[in-house]
Amino acid sequence: MATRPDALPSDPILAAIGRAPRVQRLTPEQRAELEQDLADIAAGRARLVAHEDLPQALEELSRKHDG
Repeated sequence: MATRPDALPSDPILAAIGRAPRVQRLTPEQRAELEQDLADIAAGRARLVAHEDLPQALEELSRKHDG
């Protein structure tokens, strides 16, 4: 298979990035909320829950909120 001498090398990562959908940038309010969430996580103020444990964690949170 012949290649053109001026052709760029094929890079699957760059190709995937090129195909990725474009997203809207965060609003200043969204950015502030994200920064606060990250600060809470870094400071240990956030409860991180594994995906498979989420239903139980939400149920516990609901009981605390209701009672």
